[in-house]
Amino acid sequence: MGLFDFLSSKTKPLKEDIDLSILGTDIHSHLIPCVDDGSQSMQESISLLRQLADLGYKKVITTPHLFENSFPEGIEILDEKVLDLRNEAKNNGINIEIEVGCELLLDDDIKGRIKNKQIKSFGDNNILFEIPMSTQVNGLENWLFDLQLEKYNLIIAHPERYLYYSEKKFTELKDRGILFQLNMISLSGYYGKEVQTRAEWMVESNLIDLVGSDCHGQRHIDALKRTLRNPYLKKLIDSGLLQNNKL
Repeated sequence: MGLFDFLSSKTKPLKEDIDLSILGTDIHSHLIPCVDDGSQSMQESISLLRQLADLGYKKVITTPHLFENSFPEGIEILDEKVLDLRNEAKNNGINIEIEVGCELLLDDDIKGRIKNKQIKSFGDNNILFEIPMSTQVNGLENWLFDLQLEKYNLIIAHPERYLYYSEKKFTELKDRGILFQLNMISLSGYYGKEVQTRAEWMVESNLIDLVGSDCHGQRHIDALKRTLRNPYLKKLIDSGLLQNNKL
């Protein structure tokens, strides 16, 4: 079934909520206060973490947006800030592990950031990266090669949202060994019908390796809860393909 032949099915919602504890880890979120367009206060971060824990998550990998020159004081500032978040979560009785990585925007030559160590990996040298939403960039293949040459394991964030990409392009990325991370709320239509259709096609095509909340605020928690009876999410979890609990 081709990408452009796939039509969003009108399957009925499940009768019970999906238990997200089977995933273990949410690998994409923006929970460190006041570093990007995510949480804007420690109080907000604690509220979001508490709700993620209530949904069954045991661990979150929070991934602040990383643009060129995002942190002129040095990427190490994220280690300090996540330590504050861990301590505050512990003080509030929230039993959840918190790790910090980044969501690296690839829209320019990556060599300088590699040289200056302005990239934040997580786990076993994993990097979550994004590309511009509305337009393709020249040189992407070379930048991916440079990152893989440095032994980074690459995960593309929310590929279903890059509407200018063809089925062939998705195949090329998979052939490079790049993992695909789906935003779960894409399956609910949060980003629109076209993104939902692509998300469903990716599930049907067994392209998805990881799922994330991409939580920036309460609106994403609310959308996540609305996705818990989505049959495509259940199909994905039941497929055995997801690697969240390995991170």
